[in-house]
Amino acid sequence: MPSTSSNLSPIRKYILTLTLITSLSGIGGGTLYLYGTGQTLPSKIQVAGWKVGGMSYMQFQQQLDQKLQRYASIKVQLSSPDTEVAAKDMTLEQLGLVIQREQLDDTLKHLFHASIEDRIAARWSLRKAKIPLSVSIDASKLNAAVKQGWKEIYDRQPVAARRIVKPDDSIQYEPERSVVRLDTITLLKELEAQLPSIATISDEQTTLKVSLPLYKEQPAITVDALTNQGIERKISEFTTSFPLSGAGRIHNIRSTATSIQDMLLAPGETFDYSKIIEQTETKFGYQEAPVILNGKLVPGIGGGICQVSTTLYNAVLRSGLAIVERRNHSLPVSYVPLGQDATFAGGYINFKFRNTTDAYLLIRTLTTDRDVTVKLFGRMPSSTTYDVESKIIETIQPTIKYLHNPSISRGSIKPISTGKEGYVVETYRYKKENGSVVSKELISKDRYSPVPALVASNRSDIKPDEGSQGENGKPILEDGVKGPNFR
Repeated sequence: MPSTSSNLSPIRKYILTLTLITSLSGIGGGTLYLYGTGQTLPSKIQVAGWKVGGMSYMQFQQQLDQKLQRYASIKVQLSSPDTEVAAKDMTLEQLGLVIQREQLDDTLKHLFHASIEDRIAARWSLRKAKIPLSVSIDASKLNAAVKQGWKEIYDRQPVAARRIVKPDDSIQYEPERSVVRLDTITLLKELEAQLPSIATISDEQTTLKVSLPLYKEQPAITVDALTNQGIERKISEFTTSFPLSGAGRIHNIRSTATSIQDMLLAPGETFDYSKIIEQTETKFGYQEAPVILNGKLVPGIGGGICQVSTTLYNAVLRSGLAIVERRNHSLPVSYVPLGQDATFAGGYINFKFRNTTDAYLLIRTLTTDRDVTVKLFGRMPSSTTYDVESKIIETIQPTIKYLHNPSISRGSIKPISTGKEGYVVETYRYKKENGSVVSKELISKDRYSPVPALVASNRSDIKPDEGSQGENGKPILEDGVKGPNFR
């Protein structure tokens, strides 16, 4: 009997084939649809080692929430190797546990909450998936928990070591005091190393045991740090007196000396007196006391500041340190020999020196109502000493200054005051070893201007003198910060 297919016309054959293909496609499409709309997790899927295949999505979420709650409540027994630090029990949640389930939720939602095509693709790609669940300890939360849990420890602060200069100028050190601290970096690592797998979490209580890692927090300043500065002994001292000074001048001297008390200079560092004046004026303020204006004593503010710079200058000279900038007063001062003073004029004259030793230099001051003392501490061989000597090499006779005075007889002159001699002075520093001079150094050559004799004149043939000024045409104010201050 002939085949049926051989008797079919081409049109009928095409229709039959199309019907067959459509039927088969319908069967496959239905299967895929059922696969994609499944309400359980793929059979072999795991979450952090936990086999969850075959669970409904709701069942999985409920069990996961329970596991994570148990996980967060896991007790950690924190033992202490130091009696100063109390042992405590805390939960992982209290210690900063962080569980990042966002990625897990985002991955699984494509199985149930997406288009059919995406759900089919997700189910196929996750059929044997092992999905991680990130569990960690947050460092900032752990730090906060530790500081709160051991508040009594963190309320204590380390105490810096102190250098103490005794009344006899010997140096002693008061040791620093450290405080115990919890090493949270190591603690975090130890906690994370013991974090269990989600798969192992059950109804049974899990307990972790960790020994608290401790360390000693040192202050920034320790005895070692202080001794490494090399300050071994007093290397020089100088005192100047001011027995007849008024209250304002005493205040100015005391305040400026206080500003340099316990000042440290590192090796190679330069001391700048102008900065000390600024600091003192800001902190204490300067009071009324005589200042020098263009070679004359006049009322002003800040008188006495140069007695501190001069006292310091002499201590520096006797330490062998390098003088960077210094100038003598325009007038001789009573408290040191000629050639051994150091004046200051804001914007014009400064006093600077450099610590040329290999150790730190400590400046100490002591002020009474009659004198001021500067002591320098550092490192210098006890066999080395310095002497300072000044010599007048020229005496300058005073000139005569005529002042017009119409109240005296026409054509006459009348003496008002006698003048004072001026001087040119050389100052030398002698270095000694075991009392014998080994070098001689010219430190300065200074000129002190003579004070002219004042004569009143009512003569037409004599021209009155004008007041002197500084090099730039402005009056120079020495030994003060403001002036003149006439009442």
